[in-house]
Amino acid sequence: MDSLAIPPALHYQPRYDCRDGALVGAKLYVARPERSDNVVLTALDDACLARLHSACRQVADWNAHHGLDLILTLGATLEVLATPTFRQALNGLILDARLDAHSLELNIITRTGEIPDEQAAALHHLKRCGVRFAISAASPANARLAWLRRLPVDCLEVPAALVQDVTADPEGVAIIRALVTRAHKMGQRVSAKGIADRHTAGVLVASDCDFVQGPLLGGPMTAEAFGALLAAGERLNPELIRGPRPDRTLLLVDDEENILNALRRLLRRDGYTLLTASSGQQALDLLATHPVDVIVSDQRMPGMTGVEFLRKAKDMVPDTVRMVLSGYTELQSVTDAINEGSIYKFLTKPWDDAMLRANIDEAFHRKALVDENLRLDAELHRANAELARINERLAALLAERERQLDVDESALHLTQAALAALPAPVLGTDPGGMIAFANAAADKLFPAHAPLIGLGVDEALPPDLRDLALRGEGATDYRDGARHFHVVAHPLHAVGTCRGTLLSFTDRSGA
Repeated sequence: MDSLAIPPALHYQPRYDCRDGALVGAKLYVARPERSDNVVLTALDDACLARLHSACRQVADWNAHHGLDLILTLGATLEVLATPTFRQALNGLILDARLDAHSLELNIITRTGEIPDEQAAALHHLKRCGVRFAISAASPANARLAWLRRLPVDCLEVPAALVQDVTADPEGVAIIRALVTRAHKMGQRVSAKGIADRHTAGVLVASDCDFVQGPLLGGPMTAEAFGALLAAGERLNPELIRGPRPDRTLLLVDDEENILNALRRLLRRDGYTLLTASSGQQALDLLATHPVDVIVSDQRMPGMTGVEFLRKAKDMVPDTVRMVLSGYTELQSVTDAINEGSIYKFLTKPWDDAMLRANIDEAFHRKALVDENLRLDAELHRANAELARINERLAALLAERERQLDVDESALHLTQAALAALPAPVLGTDPGGMIAFANAAADKLFPAHAPLIGLGVDEALPPDLRDLALRGEGATDYRDGARHFHVVAHPLHAVGTCRGTLLSFTDRSGA
């Protein structure tokens, strides 16, 4: 890599794990006078490779010094990734930088949703080398599930523009959660970028994103500043980390405060985590930032009816169990909502305490079954995805082993043919002293025992040559009438194991 041009200053943006708050990754940027730009490999030229090499070496040094497994992320166009020479260049660069291949994540940049078979095959070939792949949720390839399934993607990146929609419209949370759910079912992790405020961070963490990054958590910074974060053990603010999920969270929605107070008193004894809202919009805001299992909503509320609210809630958090508690039946709208799945049950005011508590308890049991099915489904998808990757690696290893065996077999046949054609005698023995190879010149040297192959050295060779063959190293002189040979024993080893001895005869009769 010494021939590479000196790269411009590189910046690194921290990426954090939502589960424990650890600093787990660095997004690569190139410093400009007024801004930092994403690094994207657009060509296999010295400038691009120099930036990549410099960043890989830096992350390798951080990992080695701090005992971490940081992941370096940068963009790469599909055309570059599919270039036949890219794999060789990347392997050489990673080896020279001393970076583990799985610590490099390449974000696939493509302008079309159609991925040709040869380009998809090139990505799978690179994947077998150990590198990770990410793709943006805004990528045309991500819009078509059939195409996305063909790519070896490890991580789905939620772009900043989509993240910012969460704060502009609570219903944008439904889009984020749908993306996260789909990604997790496909065995992918989700990284959200562009997080600029605490509310957005809370929404993304509550939406089950795996990684977050953005101005709130730290912008692109110099290697020295990033190294200082690592040295200080920098982590996410504990208030933003997704901790253990509260058991059995119930959201009560009613515009009458006395009703909410009565429900609190009744249900507090059942050990629920209670959230309350006095309007549909306030309830939507709570759903955006809190995990909720069961919703009990009044029907008649100003601005948004209970049915309208629960329809929106279904889009945002489809796995919640939603119920209406109202003294007004409004039969048609409630029936329609029940038929379309927005409402699980309709309960009437005034309520019977025991009956209401029993219905809510049943709703939580229903939610627990849904959660368990989702968990098992997600585990199954992750296991299948990992099994598929393991099978791919095994297939690649077997193919490489078969190729190496073919090469070794060809080399063996060529070597045997070359030794057989030599005018000088050559013979080889196995570790037990049996002659496993002898060329024509060797058979002519010992005609009384020809062919030599299959005989023991004690049967075919004179004592001094027999001792040399069994000793496996050294040299001696051998005379056959007027002919004088210098005989050398060459020990044959394979992976530290003795495989026998090769005796070579050099004719010195004319010396």
